[in-house]
Amino acid sequence: MTRRSILTLACTASLLFAACGSDEETAADTAAPADTIAPAEATTTAVGVAAVTITGAWARTSPASAANGAAYMVITSAADDRLLGASLDASIAETVEIHETVMSSETGMTDPTAMTPTTGAMSGNTMAPAMEMREVEAIELPAGEAVELQPGGYHVMIVGLVSPLVVGQELELTLTFDNAGEVVVTVPVRDDAP
Repeated sequence: MTRRSILTLACTASLLFAACGSDEETAADTAAPADTIAPAEATTTAVGVAAVTITGAWARTSPASAANGAAYMVITSAADDRLLGASLDASIAETVEIHETVMSSETGMTDPTAMTPTTGAMSGNTMAPAMEMREVEAIELPAGEAVELQPGGYHVMIVGLVSPLVVGQELELTLTFDNAGEVVVTVPVRDDAP
């Protein structure tokens, strides 16, 4: 082999290695600067799960002797969903349940102000219907429909209060939905509805 052939071969090899480069050099040379790479987006719900909007949340103050409390709010889900349960920190209450206030099939105490249906006269013998709270398995949330949790209807029952609920206190209530998963809502304690 001539000296010229060796020199041509060496130059060709040098150009080939320079053009290809090593894997490390190629990755470093072609990578974008770190400040131009978009960070991964964080999501709070799984892909395809509809959002839940909660407004007007509040909890009623409780007398010093009360063992239980209640929280209310309006829940609107973008897709059909169900409210399955709720929880609070154990330093606030023993447990939390979803309840509905319903008319009992039994009657309660005598209502001395009731009128008889035929004469309109006052009668102390008429029994007033009794209201009772019942735990429910879930609250249905039809898509786009505002479902109100309110006194005398659906509500979040706070059972076994460690101490009374007082005005100005805020509760971090975790709501559990069938599709939307867990949603934490701040619930201010008030004397009456907002």
